[in-house]
Amino acid sequence: MNDFLKNLRSSHKKDSSDPKRNLDGHFYRKNDRRIIQDRRSIHSADSIDILLEKLTDLIPKISDNATVFSSFFEFLEIKSDRLIDAKIKQHEAVTQFFENMNRLIQTDNSAEKPPAKASASYATGTRYTKDEILDMMHSLRQQGKTFSQIADHLIEKGIPTFSGKGHWHAQTIHRLCK
Repeated sequence: MNDFLKNLRSSHKKDSSDPKRNLDGHFYRKNDRRIIQDRRSIHSADSIDILLEKLTDLIPKISDNATVFSSFFEFLEIKSDRLIDAKIKQHEAVTQFFENMNRLIQTDNSAEKPPAKASASYATGTRYTKDEILDMMHSLRQQGKTFSQIADHLIEKGIPTFSGKGHWHAQTIHRLCK
């Protein structure tokens, strides 16, 4: 193994014939590959004339773009003014709506209410438990009432359904009685 390492080390001796390598350890040649005049070109009168000529060609294009931008910003200003006006009208409409609702509620309390039909609320103000409603259904059924008649009776009394939504139906009462 040692012989292998010795041969490996000896085969890669530094070759001084490499033009890129100098004896001082730097890889690149000392002379710079770039020309200094290319890096720091001094503008002559000819190059200034060329720049001035290009600038005079670009001025009309810049002016056209500036007018397009100004017209676009005017358009945006008009649209934003319309949007602000629409938002103001919307807020005014919402406040008017709530003011009307307040007036309606205040006048509604003083007016006489019509009798409530069966709904999701307790119309008569009395509360029935589920067992009481089921007992009422069974007793009406024993009296010979049909499921439809029982449903009509519960609706007339203002007894809400168990979910509090909708109305009593004969099919629902049929399911509950079984």
